[in-house]
Amino acid sequence: MTVPAYYIVADGNAYGIEDDGYMFGAPVKMDGTPDWDCAYDFDFERGMDEEDAEYVIHICNLLKQAFDLTKEYNQEVFVK
Repeated sequence: MTVPAYYIVADGNAYGIEDDGYMFGAPVKMDGTPDWDCAYDFDFERGMDEEDAEYVIHICNLLKQAFDLTKEYNQEVFVK
């Protein structure tokens, strides 16, 4: 998998977003870099308890906000 243009690293995991809005996770190597070759989809229906799901949703929401703000800034929407 290629490195996404936008990602957040938190608590030993990387959370990435593609230009189309698709989000996914990846483990972080011992040197602190995300291992995008081992990327995974978020599976909220199996194997994730409610507290972990809320945390992932919160981090993904922050990532989406950063993604949207960066897109707006790069399109020169803001007027000074």
